[in-house]
Formats: sequence, C-alpha cells, structure tokens
Amino acid sequence: MDDDSRGVDRRLLLRSLAATGLVGSLAGCGGNGADGGSEDTAPDSTEAETTVQSPTASDADTATPDPRNALEAVRVDDEGFRVRRVGEWEPTLLRGVNLGMGKPGRFPGETAITREEYDRWLAQMAAMDANVIRVYTVHPPAFYEALAAHNADTDRPLYLLHGNWLPARLIEGETTAYDDTVTTTFDDRLQTVVDVVNGDAELPERRGYAAGSYDTDVSAYTLGYVVGIEWEPRFVARTDERHEGGATDGRFVRATSDASGFERWLAERLDALTTYAADTYDHRRPVSFANWPTTDHLTHPAEPFVWEDEASVNPNHVVTTDAFAPGAFATYHVYPYYPDFMNFSERYTSHTTADGEQSSYAGYLTDLVDAVDHPVFVGEFGVPASRGTAHEHVFGLDQGHHTEREQGEMDAELFERLVATGTAGGAVFAWHDEWFKRTWNTMETTDPNRRPFWLNVQSPEQRFGLLSFDPEDAITLSGTDDEWTDATRVASGASGVQHPFGDGDDASRDLRELRASVDEAYLNLRATYEDLGEAVDWDATQTLLLLDTTPDRGNTTLPRGLDGETTRGVDFAVELGGPSASRLWVASHQDVFYYEYGERDEAIEAGPYAADPDNGVYHPVRLATSYALRIPNQDRTIPFRSVETGALRYGTADPDHPDYDSLADVFVDTDGNTVEVRLPWQALNVRDPSSRTVVGDVWEEGLSADRQIDDVGLAAVTYAPDADGAAVETSGSWNAVDVLPASSEGFGGFARFGWDTWNTPRYRERTKESYDVLAETYRRYADGR
Repeated sequence: MDDDSRGVDRRLLLRSLAATGLVGSLAGCGGNGADGGSEDTAPDSTEAETTVQSPTASDADTATPDPRNALEAVRVDDEGFRVRRVGEWEPTLLRGVNLGMGKPGRFPGETAITREEYDRWLAQMAAMDANVIRVYTVHPPAFYEALAAHNADTDRPLYLLHGNWLPARLIEGETTAYDDTVTTTFDDRLQTVVDVVNGDAELPERRGYAAGSYDTDVSAYTLGYVVGIEWEPRFVARTDERHEGGATDGRFVRATSDASGFERWLAERLDALTTYAADTYDHRRPVSFANWPTTDHLTHPAEPFVWEDEASVNPNHVVTTDAFAPGAFATYHVYPYYPDFMNFSERYTSHTTADGEQSSYAGYLTDLVDAVDHPVFVGEFGVPASRGTAHEHVFGLDQGHHTEREQGEMDAELFERLVATGTAGGAVFAWHDEWFKRTWNTMETTDPNRRPFWLNVQSPEQRFGLLSFDPEDAITLSGTDDEWTDATRVASGASGVQHPFGDGDDASRDLRELRASVDEAYLNLRATYEDLGEAVDWDATQTLLLLDTTPDRGNTTLPRGLDGETTRGVDFAVELGGPSASRLWVASHQDVFYYEYGERDEAIEAGPYAADPDNGVYHPVRLATSYALRIPNQDRTIPFRSVETGALRYGTADPDHPDYDSLADVFVDTDGNTVEVRLPWQALNVRDPSSRTVVGDVWEEGLSADRQIDDVGLAAVTYAPDADGAAVETSGSWNAVDVLPASSEGFGGFARFGWDTWNTPRYRERTKESYDVLAETYRRYADGR
C-alpha cells in the first residue's frame, strides 16, 4: 500500500472504535506502512536528515537502443497490451516486478541504490522472465542508465511502467484534490517523470528526492505510466463532496458525464501528462492511475469498515479520446487477505475456479474485470515470507508466516489466478526486502528512526521481496561449528550435572556451555550438552534458556514449576521441549501484547495482575491479526484474533541445505551435542538492537516507553519434565538437574552478554526460493505454455 503514515491514522481510528465491536484488523496491502503497501516516498523529517548524492556510474552509458527491443508504439485494447517492435505488433502479457528505493541502512529518500546494484538486479529480473519493471517515483540516474544498458544487448528486454509520488501530508486533514498545492505538485512531478524518461532533466539536490543529470533516454523502453497512489477513501470522499464532477473536453484524456469530482480531477491530470509528453517529446504511451479494492466501484456488503467502502474511483469514467491511440488501462493493487470483505464475502469465498479450487481472490478479480471497461493490470500482488503475520486469509494466503518456498508458490498461484480471470498481467510486490517498512501490529514497539538498520522478521511488510538481504554473520541453524567461533562463551560447566536425577538420562541434561551472538535479525544462542544421544528424548529432558533483557523488571520466580528464585527478574524464557512443545514465554508485566490489546484497547479480557512488575505469571508471546469484526450483511461478529508467534519451529535455516526452512527457529545437532536457537529481536521487546534499545515500562509510560541497556542476562536450566512439560517435583530443595552459570545452591543467576552497537548493517544479497518458484511460472507464460 502506498502511504506509510496512513497507518497511524487508521491505528487511531481502531483505538477509538475498539470497544464498539466494529473495528477490524487493518493489516492492509502489500508493502509498507502500518497497514501495508508499497511506499517509495522520501522519509519524513523524523526518519532521515541527510541528502545523499544519487549514485551513478563513473562512466555514464550512452547505450544505443537495440532496434529489436525498442518500442516503436504501445497500445491497449480489449485483449490487453500490444507493443510494436521492428514494425510488428505483438500481444504482451505483463509479467512485472515492483522496484522500490530502500535498502538496508538507508531510507528510500536517501536514493542510495548504486549502479552496480541496479545492473545486477535488472539482470536477475530478466533471468526470471519478467518483462516489466514498475517504479513509483523517480529513481537516481543510475537506474535509467542501467535499464538502457541492459536493453541495448539482451534477448530479454525489460520495459518500464513509471509512476509519480504524492506525499501523504498533501492528502491529510481537510485537503481535497483540487487544492492548488496538491494539483501543482502532482502535475509538476508528472512532468518531471516525462522529462526523466526522455533523458532531459537536471534535478537539484533536495532531501528525500533523487537528483542529478538525467541524460539517458529510456522512452523507447517505457511501456506506460501509472500515476498517483492508493487513494485514501476519505480524501476521495471530501473531494467528491466539495467539487462537482461531470464531463471534460480533454485533448487526449477526458472525464465522462458520470465522473465524480475526484475522477474529473484525475482525467485532467492524465490529459496534462499526455499533452505534455506529446508536445514536448512526441512521446505517447498508455496511461493509468493507481487504485485498490478500497476505492473500487463495486459494492461490498460484507466489508466491516464503512469507510473502506464509502468512496469509489471508477476508471470507466476516465477515458481516452480518438486522438490518443495508445489508450488507457486500469491499475489495481490486489492482495488476497485485505480488505476484509475478501475473507467474508460469501460470493467470493464460494467462488470456484475452472480447476475446481475455491478462490476468493479469483472471485474478486472476476467481478473486477467484468466491471471495468479498460484492460486491468494488477499493479501489486504477493505475500510476504516473514516470520510474523499481520492478517489471516480464509484459504491460507495470509499476510506473513510463510516459508520462502510457500511465498513463491502463493505468488505463482496469485499470478495464475489473475491471468485466468482475464487481466492484462501483474507485477509482484516486491523485488527486494525493505527493512525500513512497518506493520500495524509491530510498529509501536520499534524505533521509526532506526528501522533500516536491522531486519525485523516479525514485520510482514519487510519481507515481501524475492531478494533477501541476509545478515553477514547470520547463524544458519545447521550445526556448523565455524559459525560459532567468534560467538561469546557466556557460561561453561564441568562434566557432570549439579543435581543428578538418576534415571539414566542425566547426560542429556548435562550443560557444558552456553554461547551467544547477534546479527541484524536475531539474538543467537547455542547450548552444548554432554551427550544428547542419537536422538533427543524430549520426554526425559527439557531446557529453559532464561533472559534478563530489562533491568529491574521480570519475574523472580522461575517458569515451568522450577524451584528457586532469581535476584534479577526473568523477562523471557525459551522452553525447549521438542518440535511440538517449544515456545518463548514472556513475563506478563513485560507482555506488550497483553498491555496493548488488554489494558489499553480493551480488545481482550485482561487481569489486573500484569501491572505488578513481579507477579510470577508467564504468557505465551502473541501477535494480533485482527480486532473484532462485525460483518454487516451476516449479523455476526468475528472475535479478536491472534497467533502465538512465540511457538518455536525446528529445522535448518541454511539456504544451501535441501531441507532449508526459512522459518526455522531451533536446530538440534546430536552429533555435536548442541541445540541452536535464533530469537527475533522484536519478539524479545527489543525496539532497536543496533542501539541496544528495548521497550521500557509500558504500564507506566505506554508503548512509546524505551530504555537503553548495556547487556542482557543469560542462563540455562535443564530438568526432567512431567507429562505437561513442567519440572518434576523432587524431594530436594531444587528440582532442576543442571544450570549455567554453574551453582551448587540452585539457580546461579545470569551471565551478562553485551554487543557492539552499529549504524551500518552488514548483509549479503540472496535470491529467495520464491524467486525460483515464481520464475518458473513467469517462464511458462513467456514461452506460451
């Protein structure tokens, strides 16, 4: 979705409506903000204060267009796009990729992507048989140089769909589209896009915008223009209420007599664009404006949010004249899980495809294509390969918690659905992961000024990409001893358990060492044992890894029925009880989920005990996926929903391993007698690991509370479990079998572990498994199969 700041507005609305039962989850669409979507705008003043010279090649290209690849003309008709190359018209199904401007360590407005990166990425896009790149705003000159260079010598050309960005601040408050600042800004930026595409622009340095000399003409590789953003429905409604619609007499694009005030404004903007391009450069290409289901012109009686269906932007009311042969097309960003009517409309959930599958996504697209007179281009589609999830889908196409392979399979399914329903094609969101983005159910406990400096795998918006930026020092959960060479040995113990249980299994409970390391995504822990055997008997042995992350907080009593107390509180406990019984526990006073949705929003029932900093109660770690939803046409309420994101998954996270599982949290190496664990930073209430900042006392200061720490406390305890996984009672005063740091008196306290802060993340690029899966699908359509 387009507008990061829009999520804040929605969040406030959710809060005000929570008690009424009329609110729902606003996980939103594809990429960026608190509620999803794809933002490539410059960060606001709270997120970036520097201007970075737009990177370009040291030897600027003067590539001559390859006549085989140059587009002599482009037009759209009832069948979709047609392009003319070397005098021949050919139909073209759009197999696209959306490309943003962020990268690790940088906000999009810093325009820091280099020519080398553009060259590499374009080659990878072409190799997957994509034929379209969509960009949302002007990129640095290096992008256009790289595009020209790629197309000058390839049999897999890439064509450009270019957009212009409208800052969110211009559509907030009481503004309408007809405000002078809005119209002037929109038109000026459109003209700049046309100048840039034609290699005729000199853009000055401005904070948050690309700059430099644009002397590379890529007009021969430009397929068309998709202008604007996903329109906020209240902005559209205000415009329609205050300004009359009706027909216009545009030279190339006109509004029909049925046009609303906002649609009339859009027609005028597109006419200004096409007129400027034709008069200045003799350049004509098909045009479109961005749209999404929230402002489609269909009726959605199952939509819980009235304002999600209160405004329409109908592309049928914006048409081209006989003087403009290229024509117009309709662009929609369509994701399977949002808006909520996609999950609850019986018309869509009961839709059956030609291959006999139920698909609400195909049901919606079928109605959309039937209702739109122009060819429909799905400008964004996809699901993220994140650990966390933000929105559930009736058929499992959730916003998050997918492996990379599952992401690819689902992206491929969505593309196949949109082709089968008669669209002109689509563009997957997105090419690369974007660390700067935020998600509605995680954003309040991260630092907005430092999001690009670390990877929040709990945030779905950061993990839509086909290209991953893996931390340079990532632990791959593979039993690779070399990965732990530089890890800190936090604690070690001699052979032999401190409190023998005497049942023949004490060797598997004998803790020898605890190591820790950090990277941009995880806190990594490795426990070494005396002898885990050929296979761990989880019925005989369990381990708790205890963490003290926040000074003066947490429970002094231990979880899972372990005797004894600590002098410093336990904030989190990692329970290792095997693949079906391992999870992360949080001290209830530190449970931000419980505070946010119970105490503050009153969306779930909450007891008063959690306000006590040392109450002895531990909670599972959860993420919200939806507030309560009232389905208006079904007379029913869907209750508040959440998932246990602290449930731990066993497997290997080594991308080179045949059993690679990108969601793996725990790896057991019985040959090396070790158990490796990686814990997502946000699941541990770490607001920003790069500055060692954690969530503070939310009960006193709210979710904005933070504090810097010097280190965290770590300890490990093993015990013999009962049938429920709790420690078996013994006749002694201490029912643990072994503990690190070692102690003969029970719990030995915490060893301290700190790490260096950073301002420059270290990472390496890797195409995900989803890249290969979607590439096979794109290739089939490219080959006509």
